[in-house]
Amino acid sequence: MGKEKNEWTLKIFALLIAIILWTYVMSEVDPRISENFNVEVRFLNESSLERQGLVVLEPENATVRVRVSGRRSEIIKIKESDILAQVDLSGYSEGKVKVPVYVQAPGSVTIDDYSPREILITFDRIITREMPVTVETTGQVPEGVVLGTPEVKPQYVAIEGPRTWLNSVWKVIATVDVSQSTNDINVTRPIRIVDDEGNEVRGIYSNINVVDISIPVYNVKTVPIELRTENQLPESYEIVDITIIPSTVSIIGKKDVLQNINQINTQAVDILELMNNENVTVDLDIPEGVRLAEGEGQVTVTLNVEDIITKTLNFTLENVNILNLSPGLSIAEESMNKTFSITIKGRRSIVEALEAEDIELILDLQGLGEGSHNVEITVKEEEFILLTISPESIQVDLNSE
Repeated sequence: MGKEKNEWTLKIFALLIAIILWTYVMSEVDPRISENFNVEVRFLNESSLERQGLVVLEPENATVRVRVSGRRSEIIKIKESDILAQVDLSGYSEGKVKVPVYVQAPGSVTIDDYSPREILITFDRIITREMPVTVETTGQVPEGVVLGTPEVKPQYVAIEGPRTWLNSVWKVIATVDVSQSTNDINVTRPIRIVDDEGNEVRGIYSNINVVDISIPVYNVKTVPIELRTENQLPESYEIVDITIIPSTVSIIGKKDVLQNINQINTQAVDILELMNNENVTVDLDIPEGVRLAEGEGQVTVTLNVEDIITKTLNFTLENVNILNLSPGLSIAEESMNKTFSITIKGRRSIVEALEAEDIELILDLQGLGEGSHNVEITVKEEEFILLTISPESIQVDLNSE
């Protein structure tokens, strides 16, 4: 009996020694350690958001830092992909919500801690809006050429996306390069959805991606403006000058139309109205098929008129320019002292200022010899009209010297 008891005692002691040795070996050779992992968070039940017309606006991606512990031999086997971090998106509405994160790790290790335990998620409503397509051009057309109003098909597109992003959309644009274009432009171009700084807005989708654009190309021609009047001035008045401001206008149209237009008339204006007003605003009469390059199609007309007066001036041959007097002949003194008169008419500002010496008179004696001759006097008309000469001819006596 004593011998058997001693044997059991030795066995138990040996077992304790073995356990102590195993524990020592394990603690030295395969110790317990901890390790941190950055784990990407998975979003679950996104399909349920779509059914509600919602989308996760922020964050696009999320990670949590997970600390696990275990034997070295187990820890070194763990990869980030072996740790599962996820949030359940079902059951939420539009707005910002803190959603709990659930973390799982393989059973061979223990999750000590993870952070953050909640993620602030922004849920936004998916909405649709119809917007017009704006055509923008780049480059320069040649001189003398201008672009007409672009036409785009379709004129509107339906855009869809989160409300926040959609509210930042300024316009939908399609860009056309018009460099050196001289003929009508017909192209297909992609659309861009941009904010007020011209940056493309992310996450916005449209029902179409391209549009058809037509831009007419016109020529420019500068032509004078002509005044068109109706009625007549009283006989005792005369138009001195007409001032039209501006005096020319640039018109736009197709080349074949412009080549037949050499002036633009005003709308008919009563000449009596012009006579009684210093400045009159008149509309232009724009022909069919053309338009003005700029401005509103009005000009200012100023009509300068004067009354017409008559005046009689007296002369002798001393005031006359005598031509072609034959050599050896002279005009008798009595003839030189004979008087005659002329009556003229013209604008008051001119006629009133005229004196006898201002008027050029000519007596041509070509071919006349000695003796008495009736000769007509010629008046050179300048800015006036000759009405009468009295007498119509003068008797001139030519004597030998």
